[in-house]
Amino acid sequence: MKNLGLRMPHLLLLLIPLIIFSAASSAQSQKEMKAIFKEAESHYVYEEYELANPLYLLLEDARNMNISYKIGTCYLGIPDEKEKAIPYLEAAVKDASYDAKTGTLKEKRAPLDAWFFLAKAYMINNELEKALSTFQTFKRLSADYESEGGMQNIEFADQQIEACRNAIEFKNNPTLITKKILAKEFTDGAINENPAVSYDGNTLVYTERRGLINIILFSKKIRGKWQPPVDITGQLNAGEDCSSCSLNSDGTKLFLYKTDNFDGNIYSSDYVNGAWTPIVKLNKNINTKYYESHAAISADGKKLYFTSNREGGIGGLDIFVSELNASGDWGIPVNLGTKINTPYNEDNPFITADESLLFFSSEGHNSMGGYDIYKSSKIISGWDTPKNLGFPVNTTDDNKFLQPYNDGMNAFYSMKTDYKKRDIFYIGLEGPDVNQIHEIAGQFMLNDTALSVKKMYRIEVMDKNSGDTVYKSAPDTKTGLYNVSVAPGKYKLVYSGEGYFPKSVDTTIVSDDQELIVNIDITLERDSSLIPIRYEKINLDEIPVVAAIDSSILIRNMKVDDVTDQDETDSGILYYTVQVMALYNPVDVSYFKYISDIKVMYNEIDKFYRYTTGRFATRAEATVWRQNLIKRGYPDDIFIKKVSKQ
Repeated sequence: MKNLGLRMPHLLLLLIPLIIFSAASSAQSQKEMKAIFKEAESHYVYEEYELANPLYLLLEDARNMNISYKIGTCYLGIPDEKEKAIPYLEAAVKDASYDAKTGTLKEKRAPLDAWFFLAKAYMINNELEKALSTFQTFKRLSADYESEGGMQNIEFADQQIEACRNAIEFKNNPTLITKKILAKEFTDGAINENPAVSYDGNTLVYTERRGLINIILFSKKIRGKWQPPVDITGQLNAGEDCSSCSLNSDGTKLFLYKTDNFDGNIYSSDYVNGAWTPIVKLNKNINTKYYESHAAISADGKKLYFTSNREGGIGGLDIFVSELNASGDWGIPVNLGTKINTPYNEDNPFITADESLLFFSSEGHNSMGGYDIYKSSKIISGWDTPKNLGFPVNTTDDNKFLQPYNDGMNAFYSMKTDYKKRDIFYIGLEGPDVNQIHEIAGQFMLNDTALSVKKMYRIEVMDKNSGDTVYKSAPDTKTGLYNVSVAPGKYKLVYSGEGYFPKSVDTTIVSDDQELIVNIDITLERDSSLIPIRYEKINLDEIPVVAAIDSSILIRNMKVDDVTDQDETDSGILYYTVQVMALYNPVDVSYFKYISDIKVMYNEIDKFYRYTTGRFATRAEATVWRQNLIKRGYPDDIFIKKVSKQ
């Protein structure tokens, strides 16, 4: 049974034997040609098309349709070279056979699936009618060999036929989006992709592809401006085969994918004291002997959405979710089910900050070719039917890795800008034109201390016309820096923090204002009424004695006893009080700090002066007051007493 299945991408750097350089001459020996073919095949089997194709081109022969097939399929696997596949595959299908043995140089015939890949080439090149016709030809020819096992994954051809029809529909009804290059600082490399952005929008990590080597780059947004990217590949100890996946809420934890000798695993790194720690492999609930390709953490840090082709899945790569367990590690994952996962591949899941939308890439659903990007809404029963983001976000080629932002209204996305050139864009999926978005940035400060990670600080942006809150944010508690993004309009910014008076600032953003960053620094003043009183410990070693007690606070001949469990039902009790001290001598009542109602109970029988405070109907009320006095510095051995008539 023939297999059209898509293999997982691998990176395998093999040295090309010196013999191939002499093989370029017209006098190639059969031995040299076999060596070149063998080397090309070793790259081809691992989908290292950029290494395999130059070798196949050395063997190009107008009479050898198998080599034409190999060259054509290599071009299909090389970004920005795919249109070059068409003439080679058009030649290959002229002599394509079901029983062609493509792994040998002696074979001159192409395999039957050359028709499938020719249809894919037409599709990617937007020759959709040709693609439809060629897919149909492939299906018709394949049907002749059903008795011999047929072509495996023939249903994928049906899916691609439907994708061609979808592509025609989507291109005729494009989705309105706005876009702008994120920052010129991120355009120096040729292939800039996989933009991972923290939920607060202030940290970016992305991957620059330099041939078969990946470089991981990192940037922070300070006062509304992205800083020049820093190469952190060395800090991460990531090697040359890592790619950025996602960041947590405040940009202090990074998730990455690493090829790991064709296995595919997920790693993480932490941002500590201004540097990234070496990557650490996630546990066995996430990484398996199978292939894991991507992971994204939720804003609260409690869920990890990731992709794997482990056993028991629905298709190829499926999306799973794992939750933090009691020990603080990732627990047993759950498959997101058939509403999200298809018999084909899903990849690059991202969840919005409010967890209401899941964005992901898929070869299934109503794709318009290759991987398309979808979003699905969270509903009571799970997930709603995914919605294709349409053209031009999606094309007839593979479209992957869209990092949502601002609860899915915006996104960060790598797009082609030139031949062999991709840059990171900030796009508007909904809402205002991103080219009209302004940054309000500054420093959030307190008048008496630094910000605390244990306190909550808020920045709310209100539309002055409607009164609606259009944006909520918080400052970085380490630096006090903040950024908020707004469209042109009139706004009131309200800054607040626990224990401080809030402040508001009015600002107007003008649409034709060339300065896209508005700087507002703010300092909140401490609300002294909320400052807790600091009480000194009462010193019982120095008690000031007086000759007599002021008669206005002296109560004679009342019975003062300890409380019991039955006291609440004793009608003879006049009230409960708290006894602070009992002495044989009269004391200067000014000694009793923080108490304004001291009464002195004197009994002729035992001759004690009992210094009490409070009159309470219940023992519970007296208990509250006793605890309050202890907080004010009084010792624990002050007692609740019941007062009754002598």
